[in-house]
Amino acid sequence: MLEQINSPKDLKKLDINEKNKLAEEIRQYVIEVISENGGHLASNLGIVELTIALHSVFDMPKDKIVWDVGHQSYIHKILTGRREDFKKIRKLDGISGFPKINESEYDNFNTGHSSTSISAALGMARARNLKNESNQVIAVIGDGALTGGMALEALNDAGCSKAKMIVVLNDNEMSISKNIGGLNMFLSKLRTKRLYKKSNISIKKALIQVPIIGKPVVKIIQRIKRSIKQLIIPKMFFEDIGFTY
Repeated sequence: MLEQINSPKDLKKLDINEKNKLAEEIRQYVIEVISENGGHLASNLGIVELTIALHSVFDMPKDKIVWDVGHQSYIHKILTGRREDFKKIRKLDGISGFPKINESEYDNFNTGHSSTSISAALGMARARNLKNESNQVIAVIGDGALTGGMALEALNDAGCSKAKMIVVLNDNEMSISKNIGGLNMFLSKLRTKRLYKKSNISIKKALIQVPIIGKPVVKIIQRIKRSIKQLIIPKMFFEDIGFTY
């Protein structure tokens, strides 16, 4: 399956079962190469499905992805025409272990380490608006990088901005060492609100199957849900500062 993917356009042709198979093959490929070359293994094994999803939904390279941290971009590189080049990653004359704008039109920001993605993406979104363009801008950031001061400053700015952008929180509960601090405690509390999530999904599935009125009722409930969600999940930091979360 992996040998058929030379660009995101090839990825969009696959069904969900084929994408699951592709994810398995990508993981095996990454393990083989990194075992020989060295590099960042865990962060990339944990982001395979997310990367496949992003490249399936959005229209790259017109749409822009900014990775935070940059060393989680191996799958992105494999899916954007660098499958064979990946064999020489982090080698002399090989491709970089981080996004490089001079390496591919799919790399939009020279990401080094952490906490820079949201501010960079917000700048791209504002530039897009000034140019009257309509592409999407997506920042992918983990719960570890989200604790950085630059990321929090960018959330503060983006929350009140009229520049449309998407922030994907890859909340995998992992950092170089054990996550600590107030933001980690806040995210832990959000993860435990399973009753809300499960009931929300169950009700939606049941209603949407009702003939004629099912889908309109679901839309009405979704609008009402935003206002009552505060009663079920009182600590909605992201929504309170301007993000739909």
